[in-house]
Amino acid sequence: MNQYKKSLTLLTCGVLLASTPLTVMAEEEFHDADPRNTSWRGGIGASNEGEIKLAVGGGGSNLFDTDYQTQTNVLIEYYTDSENARLRSAHFDERFGGVYIDYNHISDAIDFYSAGYMLPLDAGDNLMLFPSVNYTYVDFDTDGLAKVANEACNFANSSVVNACGTLEGLGGASATLIEQVIGNDDSAHMGSVNFYALKPWNANHYTVINANLGSSFDGVEMNVANLMWLQGIKTKLGDNILNIYFEVKYDVIEIEPTGYTAINNSTFKSEETTGTIGFDFRF
Repeated sequence: MNQYKKSLTLLTCGVLLASTPLTVMAEEEFHDADPRNTSWRGGIGASNEGEIKLAVGGGGSNLFDTDYQTQTNVLIEYYTDSENARLRSAHFDERFGGVYIDYNHISDAIDFYSAGYMLPLDAGDNLMLFPSVNYTYVDFDTDGLAKVANEACNFANSSVVNACGTLEGLGGASATLIEQVIGNDDSAHMGSVNFYALKPWNANHYTVINANLGSSFDGVEMNVANLMWLQGIKTKLGDNILNIYFEVKYDVIEIEPTGYTAINNSTFKSEETTGTIGFDFRF
């Protein structure tokens, strides 16, 4: 747990020391992968496991008729097989940066409710950085967690749940057992830092890198890590813009048992690497 907290501090300090505030840009100059871009969009992607991701979103600039530049966005994502869903909304103000809310629903087992502050930065050479600090309330569904644990343990040589042997000896996971394991609690308060970097190589090609690290400070003991690399190609489809991208994501959710002695030396860990090819249509 301390290692995660040290990583969060070092990442934040490094980003702030290495960068300078981004100069104000006209709305039409925002890159498609820039979080401040308010053009309306629709997208579809397919992962290496055959899951389809649907996305729709957009927004507007200067919605509040102010003397300073603002951008307001919303984005909805839905995954067809897992039925995971995500809703994000952000408001950027040229005077201080951006604030946002993020709701992430995962496999009928965990809901993440986040709020954060993002600071747009210019690192020079057309490299744009968007570090953010976040607070997240995590709501656990113990029935859903028990189902996920039992399904994971059904796979031979599964590395998803390190406590599979112990769970098998106890007759499998149940909502009651899961609640005991995570300390008779069903929620967590978590702090995290997120680092988003955008590098347009030319008018058509760009790279996006995103890293998120989080650790709970109250409630269920847990850690999360999300890494993403995206390579995009920007082209035209009629009078509109079409982005074609290839994305690789690595996601980890780790829960440390605290309330059940037989499993205290084990870890519940969900780990997944996903490759996706997708299209993002701007209009």
